[in-house]
Amino acid sequence: MVQAAFPDVKNGSRIALTTRNSAVSNHPNARKIIQEVKLLNNDESIELFNRKAFPSYVLHGRDDLDSFRELGKALALKGNGLPLAIVVMGGFLSKNLRITEWRRMVASINWDAMKNEGDIRAILDLSYYDLSSNLKVCFLYITSFPEDYAVPVGLLTKLWISEGFIPNVRGRSLEETALGYVEELAQRCLILIEKKSSRCIRTVKVHDVLRDWGIGRARREGFLKDCSSRDEVETSYSNEMRAYRVVLYDSVCVKVGVAMPNLHTLLIFNAARLERNVFSFRGLNYLRILYFDGMRGRWQLPAEIGQMVHLRYLGLKGGTYVLPASVSNLTNLHTFDARDAVVEALPIDLLSISTLKHVHIYKVESWSVWKTTIQSNLKSLFIFLAANTPKQWEGAIDRMEENPSWCFGKHYRSVKQLEIVGACEDEFGVPNDLHLPDLHLLPHNLRRLKISCPNLLNDEDPMPLLGSWLTFLNVLEIGVKSYTGATMTCPSGGFPDLHNLVLHDLDIEEWILEDGAMPRLRILTLCKCTKLKTLPQGLQHLKELKKLKVIAMPELDQVLCYLLHKAGREVVLRSSEEDFEHVQIP
Repeated sequence: MVQAAFPDVKNGSRIALTTRNSAVSNHPNARKIIQEVKLLNNDESIELFNRKAFPSYVLHGRDDLDSFRELGKALALKGNGLPLAIVVMGGFLSKNLRITEWRRMVASINWDAMKNEGDIRAILDLSYYDLSSNLKVCFLYITSFPEDYAVPVGLLTKLWISEGFIPNVRGRSLEETALGYVEELAQRCLILIEKKSSRCIRTVKVHDVLRDWGIGRARREGFLKDCSSRDEVETSYSNEMRAYRVVLYDSVCVKVGVAMPNLHTLLIFNAARLERNVFSFRGLNYLRILYFDGMRGRWQLPAEIGQMVHLRYLGLKGGTYVLPASVSNLTNLHTFDARDAVVEALPIDLLSISTLKHVHIYKVESWSVWKTTIQSNLKSLFIFLAANTPKQWEGAIDRMEENPSWCFGKHYRSVKQLEIVGACEDEFGVPNDLHLPDLHLLPHNLRRLKISCPNLLNDEDPMPLLGSWLTFLNVLEIGVKSYTGATMTCPSGGFPDLHNLVLHDLDIEEWILEDGAMPRLRILTLCKCTKLKTLPQGLQHLKELKKLKVIAMPELDQVLCYLLHKAGREVVLRSSEEDFEHVQIP
């Protein structure tokens, strides 16, 4: 079967397969070279353990470091060369830097069983029991995603929050606490960082051994049930508690609400195989989380979805969806996430739901913008409006310009992240004269702002007004000819809390950075601003500047880059625009 999928076309290509099943590699008809992965030797085991168990920030000044290293050496060798065992053990001990705990680790595990059977469940059990109750459920939740699935951190944290796993912590938002949980699980080596930006983790994965272990524990504890067939949904097992969360793989066609009427969470992966005429929302009146992943084609959600009055999170990925007007009855909805889907028509009352905090929609084909009522509790809003004809756009823009505060006025006082994106006229019919009428209408409390829409700012320098008005701004990206002027000036005192600035594909010829502007700037990225020949001298006075990235700007005078590098700053020069990373708005 595999051979048919990969015909030999004599081009010298090779296929690499990884497996823990020796029968796969020993197939008699396979022309193959088998590379058996070797266990780590003693020195490699100790080096790997030390990397994971001894975080650099706690080593300085400890008088018991020698004792830790001796115990660490013994523990590393007891891992019997199994990398996963050593990594998980090191991650666990990095959070427990107490001699007594390390000695207990040596005494409490049946090392001989692990040596003979390669069974590391004892280490996984110990690492799991050391987690707080909140971290335990967060970890088990990650294991519900399919094997080798790159889980977006933004999706994961919103699901955690909607489930009620994240506690209120004084001085921190729920989102910040959730991101801290992701970082702690990564530090403990219970999840793998798949992709990371300059400021935060973007996607994570779970090792397949850890995932299998977590799924088994989730089933036994009644936390979650994973199902790949109809029988698994309808059958209860003696060693499992009743679960209120179900994950369907390969889109099991079943009336889940009938089989599990008290279900709280339903996650469906590979939804393209869902028989939509068979699947029913009936009986799911207690559902709080509903997520479809991998849908294709067009699907009209049934009106009965409006009966799920307890629903807090609605996620749609892939495909085109038609939302019934009844979605406006979801009076407890916290997050509507369709950033990887197309919504054919957006009900005008959806954004008036008082509990709604986050709305992310990749594309809306039809939306009566000027008739929409916006409630004031939104924290993040991203809607890529793609109307069918230029006339629809023109009508919407005319009305918005008559009352521009609809977009950026009192309705959005609590919004802290904003992304304004334009598109090419040929594909979406966006007129070139779309612009912001008044920058003062932007929410004063913005923390992250990305403007990427041609001519949106015209040729009037936005930096003086943005710098004085958006005093809480941490991240700013201006790109794709959004500003068409030749000079950019950042006055003294502007952007007092800005940490990250990105200027991309602008026609600026001169950039003036006055003394006292952007005093907390840490990362500066310039990409494809080809008319800018020299950097502002004011960069040398930014005491907190850590990194400068210059991309696709071959004619830039690099003298200041050299001086910054000599002063200890990290300077990265790249010739290709492929190395550019946009600011991410979660």
